[in-house]
Amino acid sequence: MSQLSGVPILILKEGTEDKREKEARYQNINAIMTIAETVRSTLGPKGMDKMLVDGLGDVTITNDGAEILKGLDIENAAANMVVNLAKNIDEQIGDGTTSVTIFAAALLKNALELTEQDVHTQPIRHGFKLAADKAIEIINKIEEKISKDDIAILKNAAITAMNSKEISMLKSHFADLAIKAVRQISSETTFDKVGNIKIVKAPGKSLKDSEVIQGLYLEKSKASPVMPDIIRNAKIAVVRKKLDVVKTEYDAQIQIFNPADMQKFLDQEEKMLMEYIKIFKGVGVNMIVNNKEVSDKFAAHLAKEGIGAIKNLSEDNLKAILKAVGANLVDDLSSLTEADLGYAEKIKFQKIDNDEYTLFEGCKNPKAISIVLKGGLKKILDTAEVALHDVLNVVAKVMDTQLVVAGGGATYMELAKRLKTYSNEVSGKEQLAVLSFALALEEIPKVLVQNSGLDEVEKITLLRAAHKTDADKWIGIDTITGTIENTFKKGIIEPSALIKHVIKAGVELSNLILRVDRIIAAKSSSKGGLE
Repeated sequence: MSQLSGVPILILKEGTEDKREKEARYQNINAIMTIAETVRSTLGPKGMDKMLVDGLGDVTITNDGAEILKGLDIENAAANMVVNLAKNIDEQIGDGTTSVTIFAAALLKNALELTEQDVHTQPIRHGFKLAADKAIEIINKIEEKISKDDIAILKNAAITAMNSKEISMLKSHFADLAIKAVRQISSETTFDKVGNIKIVKAPGKSLKDSEVIQGLYLEKSKASPVMPDIIRNAKIAVVRKKLDVVKTEYDAQIQIFNPADMQKFLDQEEKMLMEYIKIFKGVGVNMIVNNKEVSDKFAAHLAKEGIGAIKNLSEDNLKAILKAVGANLVDDLSSLTEADLGYAEKIKFQKIDNDEYTLFEGCKNPKAISIVLKGGLKKILDTAEVALHDVLNVVAKVMDTQLVVAGGGATYMELAKRLKTYSNEVSGKEQLAVLSFALALEEIPKVLVQNSGLDEVEKITLLRAAHKTDADKWIGIDTITGTIENTFKKGIIEPSALIKHVIKAGVELSNLILRVDRIIAAKSSSKGGLE
């Protein structure tokens, strides 16, 4: 509703829901705080699990923040922004979704308290930005530089990421698996290559029997059931061509007047197929990988020659195969040479649970490999897969950046301490925002303490007191033992990039929400046209 010369003018459709200023801000912040309350009890080694039940009644039990947020049915737009934020940090770092949700909610809660004291959102947002920039500057000064070949640090980072996961009882074993797999595919951008590590779930054994395969598992069956089950010393042609009789682009009618004409037609088909066979045999191929179709007739001919084949691969799987076996992709079979072929010591077609797989094993220096997860129940395997994915990402991020900080809330407490000192350099109401930012950072160690069943007031007071000098920067809480000590020396380590991303993402979301002073939710318009 607007007003011109005292005459009201309706500018929104009747029935539109319109919330302004404090009501809009309160609704958005309250929704985000509710989301944070949902996941906060899952943080840390002593965190609890959530039971997710979908519309079909299927149950998933997890404490993975990304999985929980993904499973929530959310209508509030601001709350959906938190879910997208969590998804982003999961993609960028692979871990930290719960931390960023808790931090963003704490920032907004503190900001709401300032607005209730008649502090405008502009100095709050500016103060948050100043604090975030200073926090990143502090991290850049205190983070520890490591070697990407420092196995002890990599293992500690992997175990720290696993401490809150369901596979923590086998954390040493899975840390070793993750490091072995990530080091195999390592490059200057290892994090971007984590997708080249295929996780295959194989029910029926124990999780401790899980292993890294120096090769690749693909969920593909052989092109013909009469092909050999095992191919040794495989020379592999990776092609992108339909392996069938070539058909014309135009409709054609073939008139056959006697059996001899029919035989000539079939012989011509046979000749075309045998030309393909001749090309493959000429360079010693005994395995074909194709992302196009392989006809049943041609597959039968391949089987007679002892040649295996899989077909209709996705582009992602095709790229993974090329990296694993070291082959060149060929579109024109006439140009196929032995130099284009890949190699694997053994190719095995096998059934795992109810799915058909092709295993490429013993590849030379593979840049795409597999981890076979073994376990008694499908639910356990699903949970282990999510956890292992996070651990692989954390190890890769540490290897890429070669920068780490202490976990157990130590870094957050050190940042909070230094930002409180920094606030004395900030004038105006922005100083209040910087202090609120520092208190929000303390929320993560508080939640760690709460979830461990320890006395929050006692432990947080001790933590603050322990951060006396710069030398005390890594004093945190080991929630497994309940002790306050140097968590870096204890091996509780996180990627520096994770803390930075939590801060940047949390501030971006909070400032975006604080800029909103009105929520307009228009009702669906009636169906257009004449009735």
